[in-house]
Amino acid sequence: MQKRVSWTTVVAFGVMLALDHAQAQQDAPLEDVVREAAGRSTLAASGGVPFHLKATISDEKKHDPQWDAEVEEWWQSPTVWRREFHSKTFSQTLVVNGAAREEHIAGPVFPELLRNLTVELVDTVPRFDQLAALHIKVDKPDGTPGQIKAKWEIPGSDGTTTRALAASIAISRETGLFVYGGDIDWDVALHDFADFHGKQIARRLTAQSQGGPQLTAKVTLLEDLAGSESAGFVIRRPTPAKHQLRVVVVPEGQMRKLILQAPQPKWPAVQTGPLSGTMVMRIVVDREGNVRSVDDFFSDNPALQVAAQEQMMRWKFRPYPDRDASVQVISTLTFPFSTTREESAAGAQMPK
Repeated sequence: MQKRVSWTTVVAFGVMLALDHAQAQQDAPLEDVVREAAGRSTLAASGGVPFHLKATISDEKKHDPQWDAEVEEWWQSPTVWRREFHSKTFSQTLVVNGAAREEHIAGPVFPELLRNLTVELVDTVPRFDQLAALHIKVDKPDGTPGQIKAKWEIPGSDGTTTRALAASIAISRETGLFVYGGDIDWDVALHDFADFHGKQIARRLTAQSQGGPQLTAKVTLLEDLAGSESAGFVIRRPTPAKHQLRVVVVPEGQMRKLILQAPQPKWPAVQTGPLSGTMVMRIVVDREGNVRSVDDFFSDNPALQVAAQEQMMRWKFRPYPDRDASVQVISTLTFPFSTTREESAAGAQMPK
């Protein structure tokens, strides 16, 4: 006996196919959606208008002078540009002209949060390769309210204990503009957009590490590059590759093989929170192998952050070699911890 198929079933099936097709059209690789969004707010892009930019960076919350910096960049093309950076602890003048590069540096390490904002002032998302490796698909902007978001983790491990740093990204559904995002070696949120030759350029950027300062970069000048600035792109004394400052992300397992000095962590008694658990933090190691900063702290007990930072700053590594040159390194350190409850002045233990 032949079965009949109702029109209701046919219509419902057709609607499902249409919805699946529409969803397929909306889904796209995360890196493609972010590249399109960031491209609308990126100054230093292929085919971009030559520009001259000035900006200041500061810690507007705690007003710590170590984070005060000035940035100035003259940009003619992706292969011809000049940047000057000055802060209390580090300065850099960098000239790029084709394959040649001239660099003058004062200071042992480019502080990571300052480096982030300096790059992101002109290059909103510098690491699309990281996003591609996640294999995440997201919606495309469609003009509706809300945000398109993606979250992932950056694992750290000492070989036995594993814990992860959190990372995320957001794009405006309505405008299609990049809102915020970051990974282990970049972090930015964009604010106060204004037009510059058809692009929506953020005039204020913020960056913050977990448990660290929140820095604000403000664009104080953005104008067309004057023709008279071409002399600033001349390379007079090329800097050999082995002396150029480069920053690389190195897995924790590789960094631990380079340890020269690693005092066993000693955890203080705590008033509150778990007495045992795990923690992970981001470290920046200079070209001599010294730990220069510890931040992005994720722990089962945040009360141990200061103790962890102070102790990790005493670690020492062999310089990390990359292309026959020592480089500035970003990595993680992961630990288990076990401590005791702090006693009150009367001798009784503090409440759990």
